[in-house]
Amino acid sequence: MSVGTSTSGSEPEDSEPTDSEPTDSESEDTDLVAAELISRRNYAAIDAITPYLPDLDAATRADVRSLCRFALRLLELDAEDFASFPDVPHELSALISSAHIPASPLQPDRGALGSLRPTYRLFLEVLAVRWERGELTSVLAVLHLMAEYLPLLAWEPVLGHAGDPARLGPAVRGAGSRWATEDPKCDHPRALRRSLRTVLHIVDQDIEQWQRYLDRDHSRVSAALGQCASHPTRGRPDPGRLCSTPCTVWSRLDPARAEDLERRMTLVGLFVDSPVLALRHAAPVGHGFGVPDRQELLEEWRATWDRLSTPWKGGRNPLHDATAHDTPLPGLAAFLSAVAGVSLQPLGVLDQVDDLLARRLGVTVETGEPTRPDTVAQ
Repeated sequence: MSVGTSTSGSEPEDSEPTDSEPTDSESEDTDLVAAELISRRNYAAIDAITPYLPDLDAATRADVRSLCRFALRLLELDAEDFASFPDVPHELSALISSAHIPASPLQPDRGALGSLRPTYRLFLEVLAVRWERGELTSVLAVLHLMAEYLPLLAWEPVLGHAGDPARLGPAVRGAGSRWATEDPKCDHPRALRRSLRTVLHIVDQDIEQWQRYLDRDHSRVSAALGQCASHPTRGRPDPGRLCSTPCTVWSRLDPARAEDLERRMTLVGLFVDSPVLALRHAAPVGHGFGVPDRQELLEEWRATWDRLSTPWKGGRNPLHDATAHDTPLPGLAAFLSAVAGVSLQPLGVLDQVDDLLARRLGVTVETGEPTRPDTVAQ
């Protein structure tokens, strides 16, 4: 489930500093540049200039470059590599380890397969940084990733995990289940059913097949579970693809928990089919045509929020009294919290990276509204 969203640049190559000694004026200038780059969260540029910054010993240079490359990997949302940064401080690696994807089928630390809550907190943080930097194509890509795995986030309180293949079997197998069968009463599209069979035995396969499952099948399992929890109802919006004849995957659930899950899955369906996600389909990623500006994206988000928060006649909308004061997309954290059934706020790992970078480089970074690329004089 590698989920890269990088739109510009890659991790810089190592380079060596020159032997020239900087003057006091040059040192002040480089300090100002470093502080400005931290405020912009331009980690690739900080990494590139670190060999040329004065008054840093070799160990500090190495620390700074490790922090920058760690931050770059987070911004790319390359979850399969989150556990591969031994050179960053423990508090950072521990914070992000819960969002990693296991590299092998039975790796003891299940990471995001055990819980998606840390991953969605990271999504919120990365989306805000991409917005600050004016990388709106990446903002749309993060929203798309959110949508893809939202059904698993919604099921997590019921399953006790986030669709972990090693533990999913008891919830979808058993007498009366139509999961991964050819029963015509099952509404799962035929295109999904191969993935639904795969998830039941993938933990017995090799690493290559495991990676193929994560890349191709895991999101389909998410979609299938979303359909299992979506049913025709009166007075609530249509959540999209429905299960018209529930089997024991659904009927064995406690009625109160099932009702709560169904309400939260209605919100998932509304988001998946929302105006803001439609923007990504209209923007040919990678070609530079049709990419929305901030105002257009905000307008489509407001239309999306109106749909998500409108009261229902058939039962209580979990967002009926939610506040929408967060930035950059007001209400997004409230929506994700409603789907998850717990409060979700940005993870804060990149804030810690910035603090560590400022201390390592001995600079003061201005707080407040971050500097955006489109407001900086070239």
